[in-house]
Amino acid sequence: MGQQEISNAVRSIFTEHFDIGPDGFDWARPLEELDERFKLLGNLVFLEQLLQKEFHKEVPVLENICTAFHTPADILELVANNTLKNN
Repeated sequence: MGQQEISNAVRSIFTEHFDIGPDGFDWARPLEELDERFKLLGNLVFLEQLLQKEFHKEVPVLENICTAFHTPADILELVANNTLKNN
């Protein structure tokens, strides 16, 4: 899977499974600003599960992401690094 495909899949997860519309999505805004429900640990767990299902790899979101300041771009980097080094 190439970088563009990974990027599209990550963006799709955010816009399809969370309260973030395509027009409100921003790679550079913290997760909590995009959807306040990211303040709840359950939403971060759900994101991790969705990423693992999509990429068939363990993506350690809980251990590496703080929703108050990490952004979708950080999630993309985590997924890309994890996916690319495991292939």
